[in-house]
Amino acid sequence: MRINYISNHPIHQIPFITAASSGAGMVDKVLPILPAQVDSLPPGLEAIIATSDLQGRDPNNQRLLGHLVAEELEILAEQGKIPPPKTTGIILAGDFYAKIDKRGGVGDVREVWQAFSSRFRWVAGVGGNHDSFGKTPENIIEFQNQRGIHYLDGNTISIDDIRIAGISGIIGKSNKPFRRLEKDFRKAIKDIVKELPNILILHEGPNDAEAKLMGNESIRAELATARDLLVICGHSHWKIPMTTLPKRVQVLNVDTRAVVLRVN
Repeated sequence: MRINYISNHPIHQIPFITAASSGAGMVDKVLPILPAQVDSLPPGLEAIIATSDLQGRDPNNQRLLGHLVAEELEILAEQGKIPPPKTTGIILAGDFYAKIDKRGGVGDVREVWQAFSSRFRWVAGVGGNHDSFGKTPENIIEFQNQRGIHYLDGNTISIDDIRIAGISGIIGKSNKPFRRLEKDFRKAIKDIVKELPNILILHEGPNDAEAKLMGNESIRAELATARDLLVICGHSHWKIPMTTLPKRVQVLNVDTRAVVLRVN
C-alpha cells in the first residue's frame, strides 16, 4: 500500500483543549482530519484512519480527546464524508492520555482504544510514552484479547490481508514504562523489518534532517534496511504529514492529526 496524495484541506476539524506549554492554564486547538489517497486496499476494506498524540480533552466534558475523535469520525461516516465504520480500520500510534491541568503524565488509555474498536472494523496500534494499559501484566493480556483490538509491540499480524507490525514506546532509559535502550529498539526494528510488513506502526519515528523534520536518527538509520514500507508514527509533530525515505519507504506522521487513507 502506497500513499499517492495527502490533501492540505481538512474534511473536518475537531476543537479541543490542552494544557498550555507555559504550564499556565489551558489553550484551544483543533485536530484536522485530512483525506489521503492510496494506490490499493484489500477487498472489503474501504479506508484506514491513522492518528496519534491526541493529548487533549473534550472542551465540553473534559473526556480524553480520543473519545471525541471516535464519535466525530462516526458522525462523518453517517454523513457520507468518509467510508462506513464497518469497512474502516483504525491505526493508533500512541499517546492518547493527557492531564487536565498540566502537560505530560501517564494514564490509562484502554477506554480510548475501546471507543474506536466499538465503532470500527478493527483497531491496531502501539503504546506511547504517556500511555498505560492497566496496572498489571494481566490487565494488558486481558486488553490484548479483546475482540477487534490488536495491540502491537515487536510483533506482526495480518488483518484484512495487510501485514501490520508495531513497536511500542520510545528510545530511552529502560527503567521507565514504554522505553527501550537504543540498541534494543534498533534490534526490534531490524528483526521486524525482516518479517516484511506492509505497515510498521511506531510511536517515535525517524527524522528527516534534509526536510527539517524531527525524529530519531537511529530509527531512520535502521529503516534503511527496509523496502516498500509505510511507517506510521507520531511523538514529534511535523508541519507536513509525510516524507519519503530511500527504497520506497514512506513515513506518515499523524501527531495531532487524523489521516483518512482510501483509494478514491
